[in-house]
Amino acid sequence: MTVEEWALSDGQRQETVRRLAQNVSAMAFFRGAPIADDVVAAAAAAIEKKAYTVARVEARTTTGVRPHHETLKAYIRKLSALALEVVQKGGVLEGGAAATAQGEELDLTGSREFLTKETAEELLAPLLAPGAKVTKIRFSTKSFGVEAAQVAARAIDNVAGTLVDADMSDIIAGRPEDEALAALRIISIALGKARLRHLNLSDNALGEKGIRACAAAFSEQEALESIAFQNVGCSVHGCAAVEQLMRNTQHLRRLHLYNNMSGDEGAASIARLLARCPAMEDFKMVSSRVGAEGGVALAKGLAAATSLVRLDLHDNPITAEFAPDLAAVLRQQARLRALILNDTSLGDEGVAAVCAALAQDGAAPELEELELALNEITPAGAAAVAACVAAKPRLRRLNLRENELEDEGAVVIAKALVSLRSLEHLDACANQLKRGGACALAKACARKPGLALLALDENEISEAGLDALREIMAKIGKPQALGPLDENMADDEEDDEEIEDGIEIDDVAGDELAAALGAARI
Repeated sequence: MTVEEWALSDGQRQETVRRLAQNVSAMAFFRGAPIADDVVAAAAAAIEKKAYTVARVEARTTTGVRPHHETLKAYIRKLSALALEVVQKGGVLEGGAAATAQGEELDLTGSREFLTKETAEELLAPLLAPGAKVTKIRFSTKSFGVEAAQVAARAIDNVAGTLVDADMSDIIAGRPEDEALAALRIISIALGKARLRHLNLSDNALGEKGIRACAAAFSEQEALESIAFQNVGCSVHGCAAVEQLMRNTQHLRRLHLYNNMSGDEGAASIARLLARCPAMEDFKMVSSRVGAEGGVALAKGLAAATSLVRLDLHDNPITAEFAPDLAAVLRQQARLRALILNDTSLGDEGVAAVCAALAQDGAAPELEELELALNEITPAGAAAVAACVAAKPRLRRLNLRENELEDEGAVVIAKALVSLRSLEHLDACANQLKRGGACALAKACARKPGLALLALDENEISEAGLDALREIMAKIGKPQALGPLDENMADDEEDDEEIEDGIEIDDVAGDELAAALGAARI
């Protein structure tokens, strides 16, 4: 027996609008902010239209039709949420009017909405207008079915001659798989007619099928400079599809992958792609389950590029085995500004190899951001970090959160920080620091006009140590830069005698600074 899809008659929908308008008026009145009757009537009609579209989409599943009572609940929930929004905003329903192009850009981002053919035509009117010249579009938070995608394709076709930047992230939410894939194909074919430089396909439940459905948008683009596949289910087979379908890579400068389950095999496919990207500047492969084997492959692929500006591989269990290959790449990077290696299980050995490469002459002279959190760095590894830091006069951000530096390691790094003037953000939370290490880092922050945050929470600083820390921050004129200390685990048995750190707040003599930097290079 075939179950019919949930629907309401025109009469039922009209009655819903009438009652909804009465409720909105009543709520606004008792809130003390009455809304004009004509505004309420228009808002009630718009609310019902949106809620009905949502319900009709949710009525369909990948295997058939959802039970009618579940769809009715979805309809009622959406009606209620939108009605409250209208009351709170004095009659305004976000996204209720057609989007307008700001200059040469059209951005649909806002409240989540399932688009029908009619609402798509309304929102995309600026693109559909004769003679429209738009260079950038963003469709995020609007969910496209087949009919809405056909409208989007017409709109994109109309501006294909000027379009260079397309953000198609999060455009199929809540759609059954077959409908989502069909919508992606329709939109991607249209995008393939433009000469894109930037394309974002993130936050769509793509998987290999979805990536291949989007192929027309990027596989033949000759000028593509940036593409993102973040949070798209880019598994082993998805990565292989990306590598196979990305045919023109000479101009590719930016490739972002995040929150996928790529593993070592997927990383190997991406590495082969990187080997064909000599212009790569910004590579990100984060939270993708890449281990040592995959990390080594990525490093070898990155060797094709000598103009890296930003490299982000955090939250991957890459381990120290990967460090020598990465170090070889880093020695060739004269333009590197940011290196993000948080939570990569490098340990002292891996961190030492990376930092030694960065400290060499010619390697990343303009490094501004170094992130090595969650890498089990002990006092033994602190010297390598200090030597690297001392060689980077433009360093703005240093993240060493959740390591095992202890006071000994913190003091070594603090001495290297003394000579820096550009530091803005220093994070040494959760490093088993007591009074000595915390105060050494605070002293090292003197004469840094841009300092915005010194984060030292989740350590073991005594009450006396906290007082000393606050006094130092006040003395250097940066009390507001000291981060929260709510999770500090004060050690009441700590000896309050501060360890000798050799750092003076007011002045650091030349021979003292030389000694500090010498200690950092031990």
